[in-house]
Amino acid sequence: MLKKLSAVAAILVLAATLVVASFDSAEARRGRGAAAFVGGLAVGALALGALSAEANYGDYDEGGQCYRGRPRCHWVPGECFRDRWGDRHCEEGYRECHRPLICE
Repeated sequence: MLKKLSAVAAILVLAATLVVASFDSAEARRGRGAAAFVGGLAVGALALGALSAEANYGDYDEGGQCYRGRPRCHWVPGECFRDRWGDRHCEEGYRECHRPLICE
């Protein structure tokens, strides 16, 4: 949820900077400020649409009946080998995680 809120906040800041950067000076010209404001709103609307599309399809398949489960992690031991002098060397292991697909 925090990730989505921070993305929305970033989009709003981007739209606001586009609007503010489009003003050159305090001259009384007609239509330029309104066009910049509308342009900023359009960019924000497109970005929010893309964000919501990503949120809807992130963890579900097309039918909406499958989802990604909680992360499951296990330890993978490193490989061991013997060098040409007969000494045994082992690499460090690592933790491997995956989120299984659960279909109901």
